[in-house]
Amino acid sequence: MQKILVPVDGSIHAAKAAHIAGDLVEKYDGRVYLLFVLVEGKKAKSLLDLMVASSFGPKLRSVLQAQAKTPDGIASKTALHAAGEKILAQAATKLHHRGLKTNVLAIGEGDPVEAILVAAKSVGANTIVLGSRGVTNSKLSSFGSVSHAVFQRAECTCIAVK
Repeated sequence: MQKILVPVDGSIHAAKAAHIAGDLVEKYDGRVYLLFVLVEGKKAKSLLDLMVASSFGPKLRSVLQAQAKTPDGIASKTALHAAGEKILAQAATKLHHRGLKTNVLAIGEGDPVEAILVAAKSVGANTIVLGSRGVTNSKLSSFGSVSHAVFQRAECTCIAVK
């Protein structure tokens, strides 16, 4: 049975990764494991700019808007956690509507690469499908720094989606 880990962050690339993981699960009768990694220091505005921000609800959007106006613009850990729950729920709903076996993992914290690798190992993932935004200025890879590091260190098949 295929066990596919999909880290989601609310981006279009992560949504595409979840869709492709769903296709693989359908074909190979597997299960998708969804993970959101809470990364402290994230700007509130970047959360409001996500395609899934409309699903955050008025209270969370209001909190994030207020935090975006602060001098550092950093989202609080509480707001990040709430956004993560919404992002996970939306991804899980889309997969459930397709009739796919899906598990939502507890929200990870800290370094995204480490959290992804730990989650992959804990569920026995055969594959990691992750969105790759390539937002860093690294000339080493056309992938993002997180996906590149996961590819280098993961002990299973990795698929990048852009």
